[in-house]
Amino acid sequence: MANRQFRVLESSRADAAFRMTSAPYLLLDSELRIRAVNPAYERATLRTEDELRGEYLFDAFPDNPADPGSDGVDKLGASLQHVLGRAQRHYMGIQRYDVPVPGGTAFVKKVWTPVNSPIVEDGTVLGVLHHVEDVTELDGLLEHPDGGDAGEAGNWWETHPGRLRAVLDALRRLRHAHRAVLEENTHLHEAMRHRGVIEQAKGILMAQRGYSADDAFAVLVDLSQHTNIKVHDIAQALIDQVVD
Repeated sequence: MANRQFRVLESSRADAAFRMTSAPYLLLDSELRIRAVNPAYERATLRTEDELRGEYLFDAFPDNPADPGSDGVDKLGASLQHVLGRAQRHYMGIQRYDVPVPGGTAFVKKVWTPVNSPIVEDGTVLGVLHHVEDVTELDGLLEHPDGGDAGEAGNWWETHPGRLRAVLDALRRLRHAHRAVLEENTHLHEAMRHRGVIEQAKGILMAQRGYSADDAFAVLVDLSQHTNIKVHDIAQALIDQVVD
């Protein structure tokens, strides 16, 4: 299972949708080891893919020891186990989860809206697609300058219309980003599922015909062009033929 898991997740990493999207994504295997992160995730967490790949998630992102109330590890861990155990997407709502400053012991305050989705193939959960949106700016806008929650400050908003407009603008941006991510998330999952099927078909051609990985993929593409059938469907037909 480990080899299969690694192959599917690493091949998904090469997908253009994963690499080019502006939304931060991280790929985890079923043991919660980081298999890939995209550039947006690197920017959001101040870490590079080279630093993170292969790391156990909570070794790479521990709780902030300076915050006695930090619960990011517990809540994210529970969400990921829910996804792995039930093969269901899980929305975490708003979650504070500070990130360590590279090369130091300090942490940067971060507030996120995480969504965790299962990566499933043939009914087996191979890992988790972890998506976050950084809403730290919005959280800061909702804080009263004297501490506490501005929402409990009586007519404070009426006397600070600029702050209210900033909050509403941030909420609109977050809503727009959330809608875009839901659509993108669906496309990304489909691309990952297709990629796994294509990798399996390539493996069959390599084993049966002695092709290299590149030559096997070229054969699938050539068949697709000559038959006007999608590469994924050609690959699935080949797999079905072997299974039958």
